[in-house]
Amino acid sequence: MHKIKFVGEGIVKKCGGLPLVIQIVGSMIRTKKMSREDWKSVVDSKIWEWKTPASSSSSTEIGGDILPGLMLSYDDLPYYLKSCFVYCCIYTKACNTLIMQWVAHGLIEVGIDVKATTNQYIEDLI
Repeated sequence: MHKIKFVGEGIVKKCGGLPLVIQIVGSMIRTKKMSREDWKSVVDSKIWEWKTPASSSSSTEIGGDILPGLMLSYDDLPYYLKSCFVYCCIYTKACNTLIMQWVAHGLIEVGIDVKATTNQYIEDLI
């Protein structure tokens, strides 16, 4: 237990101590049956070295801490949810438009309960 706590503390440190990033990465880990080695692979991932270009040093620091956690979470999404997630970024408030776009672009299978499926996709993304 002590070893996994140490690895968990390493993950928190990689997240820059930012609560949102810790929550995102923690949620990703929580939904899987991960061994200590799996947790360690999260800490040792090269993705933590990513830096985002920005106009000011303060936004670079923040972006540099947030982006890797978001990318780990995005990479962990099932393939069918990755495209849906991208549409969520475009249609942040217009849920009906978002759903129509998912259907129009073939992200929702024809012949199934569209409302139930889209609700499940949205729940999975949240």
